[in-house]
Amino acid sequence: MIQKDFIVTKELTAATIGSGGLAVLATPAVVQMVENTCYEYLQQKLNEQQTTVGTKIELRHVKPSKMGAVITVEVSLLKQDFKKATFAFSCRDNENLIATGTHTRVQVNCEKFLSQLD
Repeated sequence: MIQKDFIVTKELTAATIGSGGLAVLATPAVVQMVENTCYEYLQQKLNEQQTTVGTKIELRHVKPSKMGAVITVEVSLLKQDFKKATFAFSCRDNENLIATGTHTRVQVNCEKFLSQLD
């Protein structure tokens, strides 16, 4: 298991992101926190020509968090195939569970992946 802390800033609220009208932690910001934690965990094992991209996320956001709250994201690697890694995650605001779910990332060659944009 790995964990990372994030602070809820105005930029991460639903009102600012546009996913809602309240100054509470936005669900898209929770996704960003989870993806960042998983990305950093996997990236340390790759060379500079490789990275991972998110391909799937299942999220249940069950409780609001206010600005200034510290969100702790905990991720556990459930399964790793050749280039695909699936994580289970939970997010807490102090001791309160605010979100759970799973996230999948796939390893890619940066140059080859970006060539798909042409």
